[in-house]
Amino acid sequence: EPLSLKFLMIGYMVELGESLLATIPMPVKLFLCKAMMTAGVYFQEKRKKIYFKNHPPFKASNLLFELNQHERLISSLVPINTLTCVNESITEVISAGTFEADLDLDVAMTTQYTAKAGRDVKVFIPLKGRPTPNVTWRRGDRNMSGDNRYTITSTERATTLLIPKVTRDDCGKYVLEIENGVGEPKIVTISVKVLDSPATCQKLMIKNVTRGKLTLSWEPPLVDGGSPVTNYIVEKKASTMKAYQVITDECLNTSYKVSGLEEDIAYFFRVSAQNEFGVGDTCETTEPVRATETPGGVKNLVMVDSTKNSVTLQWSRPDHDGGSHITEYIIEKRAQDEVNWTLGAKCKRCSCEVTGLRENALMDFRVFAKNEKGNSDFSQIGPITVMDLIIPPEASLIDYPNGELAVRIGQNIHIELPFKGKPRPAISWLKDNFPLKESEKIRFRTTDNKTAVTVRGVKKEHAGQYTLVLDNRIIKNYFDINVITLGPPLVPTGPIRFDEIKAQSVIISWDEPKEDGGGEITCYSVEKRETSQANWKMVCSSVVRTTFKIPNLVKGTHYQFRVRAENKFGVSEPLISSEIIAQHQYKPPGPPGKPVAYNITSDGVTIRWEAPGFDGGSPILGYHVEKKDRNSLLWQKVNSTIISNREYRIIGLMEGLEYSFRIYAENNAGLSPVSEQSKHALAMSPVGKYRLASTSVYATHVTGDSITLCWTRPRSDGGNEIKHYILERREKKSLHWVKVSSKRPITELRHRVTNLTEGNEYEFRVMAENGAGIGPASSTSRLFKCREPTSAPSAPTVIKVDLALTLI
Repeated sequence: EPLSLKFLMIGYMVELGESLLATIPMPVKLFLCKAMMTAGVYFQEKRKKIYFKNHPPFKASNLLFELNQHERLISSLVPINTLTCVNESITEVISAGTFEADLDLDVAMTTQYTAKAGRDVKVFIPLKGRPTPNVTWRRGDRNMSGDNRYTITSTERATTLLIPKVTRDDCGKYVLEIENGVGEPKIVTISVKVLDSPATCQKLMIKNVTRGKLTLSWEPPLVDGGSPVTNYIVEKKASTMKAYQVITDECLNTSYKVSGLEEDIAYFFRVSAQNEFGVGDTCETTEPVRATETPGGVKNLVMVDSTKNSVTLQWSRPDHDGGSHITEYIIEKRAQDEVNWTLGAKCKRCSCEVTGLRENALMDFRVFAKNEKGNSDFSQIGPITVMDLIIPPEASLIDYPNGELAVRIGQNIHIELPFKGKPRPAISWLKDNFPLKESEKIRFRTTDNKTAVTVRGVKKEHAGQYTLVLDNRIIKNYFDINVITLGPPLVPTGPIRFDEIKAQSVIISWDEPKEDGGGEITCYSVEKRETSQANWKMVCSSVVRTTFKIPNLVKGTHYQFRVRAENKFGVSEPLISSEIIAQHQYKPPGPPGKPVAYNITSDGVTIRWEAPGFDGGSPILGYHVEKKDRNSLLWQKVNSTIISNREYRIIGLMEGLEYSFRIYAENNAGLSPVSEQSKHALAMSPVGKYRLASTSVYATHVTGDSITLCWTRPRSDGGNEIKHYILERREKKSLHWVKVSSKRPITELRHRVTNLTEGNEYEFRVMAENGAGIGPASSTSRLFKCREPTSAPSAPTVIKVDLALTLI
């Protein structure tokens, strides 16, 4: 029968990117064999001709096709340049076709990109079109293809723009133009938003210069860094200085009035914008400016005392006097029900008592500084109630930076604190939260405005927290001073380890002291002695590390070594090693340290131990563990393979039995002597869980900044006495639990949680701890909101009767 085609699938064989379909009477399927068909193909079978369209050179030599369930291999393929696919029975020409360039909307993409400063932005745009579209990237009127700042990668299916480590300068619009000669070019606009600090403010100007003050104005930055500007930071510096000083960091407008400038000093100013990502670059004045005028306003105006008919005010001198000596200060007063200000007093010092006031009156006060040019701007305070003043007790810790005092051992502790308070507070001292009593070594001294405590002949145990308690029956305040004792360090932490033993030398190592005596460890001294002699010989007095090689030993001699730590306050007691023999041969290691059991459960326990003080001259390969219950006579090996760490978890214990453990160390010479056996450990579960959440944690009293909580004991104490409780809190919107801080362990079934934020909602949970560990947490309490308790209003104080009213 004549050969005819029904389906002609040529898309994949000729790499046109899609399948072409022609309808012919009978089915024939064509397959590519042994080679990729990349060009037009001609073959002849039974004088029938079929053409495949394409244009590059063709390299394939065979084509396999199926006809009426018979396979035939066709050879003698000849490349041609035709762009049609025809057959005697095909009536239409099949062509690959063209279509205009456009975005491929079948692939996910976006035209809005947001990134933090310093990160890379990769813009991906999927494309389609035949022929392959040409791509042009622009920013403004500039073609980006020649800019090394950007990396542009384009294929027939997509184009990619990579902007590395973006800054605020990369914000803006990017334009992509695609065209392939078919139809109109397509333009796509890409928006890139960079989250960064703002750019530089614009057009900083100085206006309204007067003596001691001036006004700064500026325009917002052109680029806000992807977040609105929240505030501006205004700074100044004298022209002779290098560092700027912050005037304000809370300026919300684009202008700021600067006051308090000195007349004889020229100033530079600068402004920077701030958003949620940080502070932007500064905009600075180019020339310095001087401010001259009347005095600056007084500073730090406060009320320091009041009586039933007077108020005492205090302030600080102005930052500048306007270029003229300040002759006096003027205090004006005004009652709340008055409109005009009247003279209250004049004085030459920065403190003044205004008398002749009405008891319980609400008064405003303002203070002027005066020089020959006139009055300064006023500083105002008020309203102030004219009444006997109550001053909370306060103590000044200015002489004790960070609330600390360092004292050499053997010297005296002397803490002297100025205090104030009205009524005068009662004074007491605490040491580590316990009352401090006067004795031969401890003396107290108090004057009208100072109190002091002295401790003579300080020892290490005198270190700790000393607390001054001021109580005026209205308010009780606490002021802490942490005393640090300075002296020689403690003995280095042992044991001394023998890292290498040879006939003529040995390498030893140790650990730093647990306490450095308040001074950095400067060096260590290493000594040696033959065990047959009593005298020690210095090997080196300036060892800076915790390891040292001791040379010049005599083979076969027994030696002992000791190490001292040294700081600027002295030398510690020595750490003495065990005896060793200077020889090359390996020996089994010494016994490991006594194992310690912890993390005990009903069927398991974890033990840890110290390495042997002597490794036998060969590195420790590992350890072996044995166990035995109290009622057994035989030890049982626990591990099946050697243990490389000095910690091991033992499982398979029987609940209720007491177990002890011992350790062997192993090196190339064999096993060490057995360690001292551990204390007996009872296999038991840790503390039991709490009851249901409805009765676990509840509040008994709530204020604006504190909540008093109560809870119930666990159902089970785990067979061990409960030591204390651990309380945790979590804010409503938070995912994390925070441990509630407490000066002392919580041992009662109630606790007052302080330092909370009014208006916030909190939930709580509690855990108990015994000798076996910390039990699971209770169920979470309900949310409690911090707010002050409310009450009914008080009764009216005066009842007036209007006789003109008629009751019906």
